[in-house]
Amino acid sequence: MRIKLFLITILSVLTYLSNGQQARETCTSLSIEELVKNADQFENKKVKVIGLVAHICGVDGKKMKIKSPSGAIVKVVTNSSEEIFDSALKKQLVVVQGLVEISRITKAEIDKVEEQGTLLCHIDNTPCKDKEWVNKKIESGTDVKIAKRDIANLRQIMQETGKDYVTTVSIRSENVNVLD
Repeated sequence: MRIKLFLITILSVLTYLSNGQQARETCTSLSIEELVKNADQFENKKVKVIGLVAHICGVDGKKMKIKSPSGAIVKVVTNSSEEIFDSALKKQLVVVQGLVEISRITKAEIDKVEEQGTLLCHIDNTPCKDKEWVNKKIESGTDVKIAKRDIANLRQIMQETGKDYVTTVSIRSENVNVLD
């Protein structure tokens, strides 16, 4: 009887661990448009998307922007603090696999950014960390125009979605491969 109970317990544990492993390994392949449209449904889930690398952050190389043919955008971030994206990925068609994360910039935050005239990162709408680029825009006088354009875009997104925030969809990359 003890042996049966022991075997049942071991089998139960192995089944549980196996099911947990399968759940973690499940990865949904979808388009960037689908991911952006249904972001809440995929938050904290593993996905695989294909997109064109439109930009890699020049400050630290830890984030990049990938686009779909229709212009939908997803931010891709490195999976570790030591990792950076190779600048050779720019303008390459890539397959990105990783965990979906969502952040939001609220109307109040947009109002504050507008009031301060802050230049935003075009990858995720956070204040731009590229001091050199920001200073060049200020010196050339184009900073105000850029800030107004970015704020107008964010307000348009809020109006189109009927929400008082703008969602940024990110993938914490586990794997990035160039499509051959």
